[in-house]
Amino acid sequence: MINEKELRLDYFIDPQRKVFQDPEHFCFNTDTRLLAQFSHIKKGETVLDIGTNNGVLLVYASQFAPKKLIGVEVLEHSYELACFNAGQFIKQECEIIHAPIQDVSIDPVDVILSNPPFFEIRELHPDTKITKRALGRFEINCTLEELISSAARLLKSNGRFYFVHRPDRIFEIFLMLGKYKFSVKRIQVAYDARSRGAKSLLVEAIKDGHTKTRIEDSVWI
Repeated sequence: MINEKELRLDYFIDPQRKVFQDPEHFCFNTDTRLLAQFSHIKKGETVLDIGTNNGVLLVYASQFAPKKLIGVEVLEHSYELACFNAGQFIKQECEIIHAPIQDVSIDPVDVILSNPPFFEIRELHPDTKITKRALGRFEINCTLEELISSAARLLKSNGRFYFVHRPDRIFEIFLMLGKYKFSVKRIQVAYDARSRGAKSLLVEAIKDGHTKTRIEDSVWI
């Protein structure tokens, strides 16, 4: 059960757009903000957020007057928090599903968003304790291929898939997108101003598309 006294009320991008977060669990970060600002959502569309966590991307998407918002979350506490935030801040029809994305069956949607776990299980040290935050960082519940195959299954033909991932997995990302019949329409790389290294890769992919890829101007964090 959600205890509001344990939550923190933060704003996301716009001070007028607020969301409750649990500091003990995975909270939205720079990648979440980058993905929100990279995505394009049109009035009347149905939007699915895979791994919705506390529902912040759904709250952000609600400003564009979508027809329906759907969030899928496998972790029970995050699911409950997403339901709470949806009830507080979303006026459109909104459904939060508590299930692994691999088991979800819904009508195809227009847009899919996802800020998924980035790190492979083999990168997890055997002695590392699986914390609540680690569950949002490692591919324990959903691998990259499972994410992309699920997006292909749940997206309409010519629908748009927006996600953020690690630049050092770009070859695997493009390989999997091709395997599941996506074309890459846009990519953008976010760099860390401190290390001057590539930190995040943003992707817009089109299901059954045949688009050429446009590389957007880089973003400096």
